Amino acid sequence: MVVKAVEMVRKIRDKQFEETKGLSVEEQIEFIRKKSEELQKRFKRSQRSIAGKV
Repeated sequence: MVVKAVEMVRKIRDKQFEETKGLSVEEQIEFIRKKSEELQKRFKRSQRSIAGKV
C-alpha cells in the first residue's frame, strides 16, 4: 500500500480553505476550536470503546 502523503495533505488543506475562506480571523479560530473539540470527543469515544473490549 502506497500512501501519497503530499496529495493527502493538499486535499485536506484545500478543503479547509474552502470551508474558511470567507471567515474573519476570529471566526477561523472558532472553526478550528470546534473541529478540535469534535476530534477530542471522537478520540475519547474510541478510547472507551477499546477499554470496554479489554
